[in-house]
Parts: sequence; structure tokens; C-alpha cells
Amino acid sequence: MTRRTWALAQLNEKHGYLAGNYAPVEEETPLTPCMVVSGSIPNELAGGQYVRNGGNPMANDDAGRESHWFDGDGMLSGVLFQRRANGSIAPHFVNRYVVTDILLATRQGAHRPILPSIATLSSPSVSLLRVLYEVMRSLVLCLLTWIPLTWSIGLGKGTRRLSKISVANTNIFYHDGKALAACESGPPMRIMLPKLETGGWWTGDEGKSWASGIGPLKIFNEMTTAHPHTDTSTNELLLYHSTFVAPYLRISVIPPRSSRRSALIGATVPGMKEGKLMHDFAATKTRTVVMDLPLTLDPRNLLSGKPVVHYEPTAAVRFGVFPRREPEKVRWYEDPTACCIYHTANCWDESQAETSQSGSSEDAVNFLACRLNSATLIYSAGNTLAPTTAKAPNGEEERCELHYWRFAEPPKATELLPPLDSTALEKAPKAQHDSPARITHSFPLSRVPFEFPTINLAHAPAAGLGPNRFVYGCSMREGTFDAGMGRHSAKIDCLVKMDVQSLVKRGRARADAGKMKKGEAVDMRSMPEIIASAEHAQDGAVQGDITVFPLPHGWYAQETTFIPRSNPQGEDDGFLLFFCFDELTHLHPATGEPLPSAVSQLWVLDARDMKTVVARIELPARVPYGLHGKWFTEAEIDGQERVDEQSIRRWALRDVQKSDRRSKEERIKREGKLNVLNALRRWVELWA
Repeated sequence: MTRRTWALAQLNEKHGYLAGNYAPVEEETPLTPCMVVSGSIPNELAGGQYVRNGGNPMANDDAGRESHWFDGDGMLSGVLFQRRANGSIAPHFVNRYVVTDILLATRQGAHRPILPSIATLSSPSVSLLRVLYEVMRSLVLCLLTWIPLTWSIGLGKGTRRLSKISVANTNIFYHDGKALAACESGPPMRIMLPKLETGGWWTGDEGKSWASGIGPLKIFNEMTTAHPHTDTSTNELLLYHSTFVAPYLRISVIPPRSSRRSALIGATVPGMKEGKLMHDFAATKTRTVVMDLPLTLDPRNLLSGKPVVHYEPTAAVRFGVFPRREPEKVRWYEDPTACCIYHTANCWDESQAETSQSGSSEDAVNFLACRLNSATLIYSAGNTLAPTTAKAPNGEEERCELHYWRFAEPPKATELLPPLDSTALEKAPKAQHDSPARITHSFPLSRVPFEFPTINLAHAPAAGLGPNRFVYGCSMREGTFDAGMGRHSAKIDCLVKMDVQSLVKRGRARADAGKMKKGEAVDMRSMPEIIASAEHAQDGAVQGDITVFPLPHGWYAQETTFIPRSNPQGEDDGFLLFFCFDELTHLHPATGEPLPSAVSQLWVLDARDMKTVVARIELPARVPYGLHGKWFTEAEIDGQERVDEQSIRRWALRDVQKSDRRSKEERIKREGKLNVLNALRRWVELWA
């Protein structure tokens, strides 16, 4: 028995992220009317569109292949709130694949994806030969698309060559008249709202491209974060580019075309020694925060018998802080305890004037992120047994918590010395130009599981890059985002609202007084305790710093997006939009698989009271549990930059052939006149 067979036998069940409502859908849906089953649609949604991205593997016939939740071709699912002449709002659902090079190359009946799975690259049970085989298979399939004699079965007209390896399955965002779908393995892809058509790759505007170079070098330079940030005061787009090739980490700052500001393109962040798996970063009005986590992404790991994606439990976590346009001035802050961070929540500056009242005098950056005390997620999301080294240390429980760090800047030399004519000069401490960067505070805000954070990006003074009072996130009644994955997969049945400024203030006061133990949370209550306290509270009673919306039994949610009211009376005066699925109704009771009639809903929740479901909209299709989404306003949809009709990538899902191995063999025999290269490509698709 091979190591891989043994590992699969240990799980002894179907891949948790290809089953139930994680299973991919097999149909695209054009804009189709939806039914409002309860409540009414707020006027704030009129003319806008909510769109969510996620992996939906096209080549899914081989159920025994390695697969990971982060794999899969990007599929966008959206709800457009059309205005009617009579003033009413008509919701319409649409879902479409992001038509990437990979999707076009895969669609001719291949029974498994072109690219190797993250599960293959991360599992310690997969042999070196297997990894090399998967990589070589992908290279052969990619190279064959560059040979004209293979185009009869390759990519469509105008996009014959597979030049980008991104599947654009992680997120969707907006910049300067463009909606863009993205994942880390390539550049963003233009998406045309509201029909969700694919408009072509985007690597920056003319003279502002970060994707220089040729061949493989260009592919590495094109890699771009799927979690950019926007400074709404300048409309600058903040990006980073992380690869496993030196210099490993670069950043870009791209202003809108109407701005006179210059672009910063692909500037190196010094201090990285190897490729790391960094999924997100953070920014304030003046500074940027990047992360050097102990989760490596480096093919050279294979030379030492480790997987390409490997967790180092004894390595420290480093945070790099630098002025937005000066990455060469990066200052690294070290946290000795290993962890994983996939999503940041909020980040803001703190000036000397603000800190002097508390007795200190220093500039600082405050940082909130979802901290996992293990790397189990990477393995369990691939249906792979996590090695002991990837689990929580010292027998601790697996945790995913909203965590706070404070990065203090070292004092400047001139700040430590009294005036030259002062008699205190001789007694003054000598200036230390190389004073170490200090993390003055580090603690979790709560013990409840917390992931997929979202904030009110429109709230002033935050405006997307400042201190928000409230952070919303996803949670669960039992388990956590690490321990709950793998065999049973993670399912979100609670939404959480935290008053983070209050929790941070409480935590800092306790820490400064020496009353907080290492690892202790500001609020130590469990999820059941918080829910119970809310149930016993009288109407109108203050709920404290943490409010929970538990979904009805059997219902599960996805990431939320905040939409403010037209005339908000506070930061939390708005709505949360999210997709929901009723597993008790729409999954087969025996197999757990989706019924043919399975559909999802879009819920609109009052973000202030976290209890009132303002509207429930039934969709004409099922939306698998996915990743990240965004709300696009009517003005953004109307203000999109036009795309030449010839540039829109078109394909027909109904043309995809999902035939079995025998039919593929017969097809090859019928096409006996195929040249040798065509036959080679078909053989690789068939047997690899």
C-alpha cells in the first residue's frame, strides 16, 4: 500500500470539499429572475450587484484524484438588483465561469485538471516521484498549446496559447472602472458586470504594468495577490506580488488613470529569504504591513524531502511594516510563536499625540487578523492527514481567533536627547539608531472561532484604511476552522459582530496592568455561552462587545459583505449580504449529495441589531460554499470601462464533453488523421 493510499484509507470517506454543498455545479445560469420569499429588498440595493467568487472544478470526473478546496476553476455567482419602472426592485441571479486560459485548455473533455492540486504539493504522504510526475504533466499540456499543429483541439481563436496559469477563483474587486477576478497564481481578469462575462487579463494600465519579462520569468512577475486594498481617499490600488523566486516579495501602488500621482510598480520588499504562502496583507493611510509566515511555498523543499508547501512549527512569524511607497525602509517585527494568517481584518496608525496620554511617546501600527495556531487547514481542506508538526503545539486546542498586534516604531535619536545646553544631557540615555522593533501587545480578542472578516469600508474616518469600530466575521457553534475541517469540512452556522475598539482598549489596559496571561483572550466566553447570554437578555439590553446571529438549524452561510444605509446613523447602520443553504432540505438524507432541485438563498441581515433578516431571496440555482465576494454599486456598474467585443472571451458550457475514458479512446481512433502532436496531447489528457 502506498503512502497516498494509506492516507486516503485513513479518511475513508469522500472528499469533504467535493461533497454536499461544496460539490461543484455543472451549469451556468444567465440573468434569471429570483423570488423574494420573505421581507422586502432595501432601497440601498437598487441597481447594484453582489458577486461572489469560488472554485468550481470543470474537470471533476476523477473522484480519486488529489483535490483541494483552493483548487478549481473560478466561478462567479451574483445577484443583480434591477430597478423597475414602477420603482420596485427585481433580483436576478447569474453564475458564470471565469474564462481563463486554463479553463479553455481543459474544456475539451479532460477528466482531471491541468494544474497539480495544492493537496499534491502540500501532502507529506505524496512521494517525490508523484509530485514530479504531476508537474511534468502540467508542463507538457501547457507547452503543447504553444504548438500551432495542436490548435485544432486547443484553445479558442485568439487565445490559443496557455500563457497564464491563474484560475481566478478567489476574489473579485473593483479598480478604476474595472471589475477584476483574481487568485495568487497570476494577474487579475477583467469581468464585465452585470452578465459576468470575461473581458481579458489585466496587468496594469499602459506604462504601469508589473508583468515584465518573458517566458517563465514573466509568469512569476505576473503573480498578484487576490486581496488588494484600496485607499478610497486617493483611489490608489495597493497590491503585492509573492513568488518562490527571488526577490520573493514586491509591492505595487497603482493610482487611477485620472490621477497625477505616479505609480509604484513591482518594488522589492527586502528581507525575505524564501517563498512564503502569504494570502493577505494590510494597509493604513500611511503604511503597509506584510507577513513572513512559517508556511513555505518553495519547490526547493523537495530537495530536503519536504513538500513544496511546508509548515515550520519552530519558525517565528515576522511582520514587515514600511511607508506605503518606500518598501526599502521596511522594519521587521518578530513574534516567536508560529501561526498561520490567511485574512487580515483592520489596520490603523497611532501617532505620538495619541499615545502620550497613556504615558508613552511613540508612533505605532495597530493590526487585527484571523490567527490560526496551526497549519491544519492547508491539509484538511485537501482531504489530507496533517502531519504532527502542522498541528497546534503542546497539545493545545485548534483555534482560529481574531487577534490584535501593536507594532511600535523605535524612538528616533532626536527624541531621546535633551537640548544641548541642558544640564541633563550627560545623564540622558544615549540614542540607539538600531533600536529593535517591538511588538508591545499581542492577544486574541475572543475565544470564538472567527474567519472571513468584513468591515464597513465606506465608514469615515476609516474609509477602508483606518480604525473601524466593528468587524464582522463567520463562525460556528461547535469546532473551529481548523479542527472542523477535513472529515466533516467547515460549515458556517453563526455570524459574529465584534466591537473591536472596545475589546482592544480592554485588552491593552489589562496587559499594561500585568493582568493578562500569554494567550489569554479579552473575552473568554465560548460560542454557546455568548448565544445563551443573548437568549436570556431582556429586549433592548446591551449585548456587550460581541453579538452573534445563529442561523436556523440546518442552514449554513458564506462570507458576508457590508452595505451601508443611504443616510447611516453610525458605522454599523447597514446590511450584511450572504449566500445561505438549507442542508436539511436540499441534501439527500442518505448520501449527503445535493438533490437535483437544490437551490440556495441570498439573505439580507440588519448589521446593527444582528437579528433581523430584512429579506430572503430564493435563487434558481445552488451556490456552492466558496470564497470571497464584493458589492458593486450602480455607479460602479454604469461606470465600467468599455471592452472591445472582440476581446470578450466566449465559450459554451453545453459544448463541454464529459465523456468517459472509452468514448475518449473512440474519439482518438475516429480522428486517425490527427498529427502526432495532437495525439500526444490527447494521450496525456486521457491517461495522466
